[in-house]
Amino acid sequence: MITRRDLFRAAGAAGLAAAGLASSQDGDTPEPSIPRRKLGRMGFEASIYALGTAEIPADLEAVRAFDLALDGGVNYIDTAPSYQRSRSERAIGQVAKRRRGDFFLATKTLQRGAEGALREVRESLARLQTDHVDLIQVHAVNDERTLRSVLDPNGAVKGLEKARDEGLARHIGITGHTRPEVIAKALDEYPFESILVPVSAADRHLHDFADEVVPKAVEKGISVAGMKSLKGLEIHGGGDVEAFVRYALSLPISVLTIGFRRIEDVEQDLRIALRFRPMDEGEMAALADTTRGWADADVLWWKRR
Repeated sequence: MITRRDLFRAAGAAGLAAAGLASSQDGDTPEPSIPRRKLGRMGFEASIYALGTAEIPADLEAVRAFDLALDGGVNYIDTAPSYQRSRSERAIGQVAKRRRGDFFLATKTLQRGAEGALREVRESLARLQTDHVDLIQVHAVNDERTLRSVLDPNGAVKGLEKARDEGLARHIGITGHTRPEVIAKALDEYPFESILVPVSAADRHLHDFADEVVPKAVEKGISVAGMKSLKGLEIHGGGDVEAFVRYALSLPISVLTIGFRRIEDVEQDLRIALRFRPMDEGEMAALADTTRGWADADVLWWKRR
């Protein structure tokens, strides 16, 4: 089994050292490690920082960033065939064919029928250059009509169950961006094993999934992946990126997906994850208060109803 120490000593060590992420290579001082949390009843111990891939740089830089993240202790990558017209999945495939055993792999489907969902899983696997994904998620279930559609006897979930039965996927999850009540209902109507939902200091003011959905999932032993923790900051001077990451990770979530547009973003997020310390309630409330003036549906566009 390859250890993190082995990775530092291998070729990736140079990149980690250049990014200021390697603490010691002489064996006397333990390297820092990203904290890990269990993914609900799926049981996998995931790094609290997961790599999101909705936006990635050109393929060569993206592959270098994936390797850097894995060398730095990240072991969860989230993607979707809709991300950059499947370019995200193809870039991940360049890494998966070499390092599939190093990370938990999650992808999604926007298909609403069983046949389409199963077909899309197979197409994703070809691009990802692997024979299975760890998690397949019904993507963007943002209203009750869509929820009814995917849970229909001929809906997407039936196709994902077939994919699971065939060994193409190990677990089934759901993602939602807009209506917390829809995801809450989904958890009551089907034994999803994971949810992917927005969590941020800005979301606290507008249909916050952290109010009821996250506690419900935790109570049911369902993994909670957070997303969009930094959205809106680019419009407001960048903000304190580390504070916003800390806020999201101080919620009872399993893992936080953070996207990147350049390799320097991964270097920054690795440093933040390595020195993570939770916020107390007072710190969280104070940070959320700084977003009150701009946390609306124009900035948090995924909350539009």
